[in-house]
Amino acid sequence: MNQPNRRPGTAVHRLSRLLAGVVAAIAVVAGVLVPPPAAQAAAAEGIFVMPVSGRVAHLVKGCPAGSRPTHEGVDINLNSNTPIYAAAGGTVTTATNSNATSGYGSQVVITHPSGHTTRYAHMVYGSLAVKVGAVVPRGTVLGRVGSTGNSTGPHLHFEMFRNGVNVTNRYFICGQVNVTALAPLEPRPSKPVNADYNADGKADILGVSSAGRMTAYNGNGKGGWASVALGSGWGTTRLMVHGDFSGDNRGDFVAARTDGSLWLYRGTGGNRFAASQIGRGWNGLTMISGGADYNSDGIADLVAVGGDGYLYLYAGTGGGGVTAAGTIAQGWANNDAMVAGDFNGDGAGDIMARDKAGKLFFYPGNGSGVGAPTQVGQGWSGVTALTGGADYTGDGRPDLLARDSAGSLWLYPWLGSAFGARTKVGNGWNVHRLIL
Repeated sequence: MNQPNRRPGTAVHRLSRLLAGVVAAIAVVAGVLVPPPAAQAAAAEGIFVMPVSGRVAHLVKGCPAGSRPTHEGVDINLNSNTPIYAAAGGTVTTATNSNATSGYGSQVVITHPSGHTTRYAHMVYGSLAVKVGAVVPRGTVLGRVGSTGNSTGPHLHFEMFRNGVNVTNRYFICGQVNVTALAPLEPRPSKPVNADYNADGKADILGVSSAGRMTAYNGNGKGGWASVALGSGWGTTRLMVHGDFSGDNRGDFVAARTDGSLWLYRGTGGNRFAASQIGRGWNGLTMISGGADYNSDGIADLVAVGGDGYLYLYAGTGGGGVTAAGTIAQGWANNDAMVAGDFNGDGAGDIMARDKAGKLFFYPGNGSGVGAPTQVGQGWSGVTALTGGADYTGDGRPDLLARDSAGSLWLYPWLGSAFGARTKVGNGWNVHRLIL
């Protein structure tokens, strides 16, 4: 190929985890992964439950995606006059009994000790059963499903924020049916970064040689590869990122060129891609990764480090483009490699990053970016290429791929809370300037 010129799940809501016992047992290409300090959850979220029975009609920003761009919650309908329950214990901070035909109408807002707030809107006028200041346990009846405020029919408008970030969409699926009041409310299942270029359901690799030739290595789901030459003309490609950026469940990749332009290569199956320019001015970014969801909207995003040492989020639009940059962390100038993926399985994008001293750090996603790092390895200076976040073993979990100075390619399978033993999956990979 020539480059053109131009849920409801288990009974307990999963706590955010910091890679308990990560990589305690494996040696790395140039060093040893070491276990982090004892895993400690962030603020305990408690057990959240479904606030009402019914059918999911709309998500944040609409359903299908983007159909209601200013919508801030999820609508659950087919439940007129039925009870609404507190999704978790907390303090009532808003209790408005209103028959208005605009806004939220009759509503309740609860602040939870975990840093969450939940909103229950469009209730029947006069049905509110709680007052501001009340401390309510999970499952408390708050009122009944109605149609007050800006509403065209009876339904519950439900919002969930965490530390000021809207995380509602992490818990619901468009068109979801038969949700049941008081059933466990869990994030939708995590899925690895999509790197499937030949549409066979298995993650693949792309390599760009020093001569500008691209090769696809189609994975067999067990760490083996079948190579397919894709063509020349890739000498101006500086950085590449894999993921499903177009929202069609096919593997795409994004490429930054030396002229600062950013291109989307939309996967069409069979190791074929359709190219379109989606950005410019990307020269000053020292690292780019992505393919995971960092802002809780269910869409693959890009993350990048600028020359100022800040980590920026470029939120995906779901159609292949990205929005303007937003700062999500600082102090990244000392890192020289990073890999995106949901490594702790909570539905939020995480980052594995190596610093210039060869230490490997895990940055857990928090629904709006990433949190404080935990060191999970040392001696990684000898790793000359690091990629992954996709599932190369077929178990549904993200893995890492690392090339050593001898050109050997190593697979580090992620087992859910730790890495398994590494496996050599290739020789002679020093021919490639870029590995994705």
